[in-house]
Amino acid sequence: MRVSTAQATTVARAWVRTSRSTLAAENSELRRQLQSWQIYIAELERELARASAQAWDTVAEVPVRAVWESIVDSRLAGERERTWVVWADLDQFKRVNDRYGHLAGDAVLRAVARRLEEAFAARSPVVCRLGGDEFGVLARDLDRDADLARFAALMAEPVALPHGCSVLVSASIGLVHAGELAPGVSREDVLRRADADSYAHKPHPVLGAPSPRTRARQLGGDVIGAAR
Repeated sequence: MRVSTAQATTVARAWVRTSRSTLAAENSELRRQLQSWQIYIAELERELARASAQAWDTVAEVPVRAVWESIVDSRLAGERERTWVVWADLDQFKRVNDRYGHLAGDAVLRAVARRLEEAFAARSPVVCRLGGDEFGVLARDLDRDADLARFAALMAEPVALPHGCSVLVSASIGLVHAGELAPGVSREDVLRRADADSYAHKPHPVLGAPSPRTRARQLGGDVIGAAR
């Protein structure tokens, strides 16, 4: 069967129209799917931002307590013998906020967090802000004397405040070596012991000067003692 040029042209034009219509429909569907994916990705980004905000202490720039405690649980379950918990409680931190304001207090919290990370850098540290002026450090294979001496040296340096002056801060330290505790010890018990150990080394406003042992565990200078 012979097809004339006119017939071939008609068929070709019909095919082009059909193809264009099909492509337009496919493009429309692709655009719809692309828009759906863009909306989905935007929702994921918002969820990630919310999750990050919930997991991160934006003042001290360290993980929040809930995240840190989950890591403590993992370490206690998998490597209890190597696990140490350090509890650092700043001494008279309220005086910094009262005298210099909360921006200054925030600067002190960030500085202490960085110094904890630096002091225990060789111990795979995970530092968190437990709340208020308290910090926790999860560490491996702590060298008690050397690592605390390193932290003490760092704390002896004044913290620069936003408005140009500086301040010395001190911290009372509690230590617990999970390897010295019974197998199956709970995270709550470990943290309670670390907190109690730090409290035992706090300066007492009534009893006067602490004992030499206590003073050795108060790392740093007196709060606002070196303000200028």
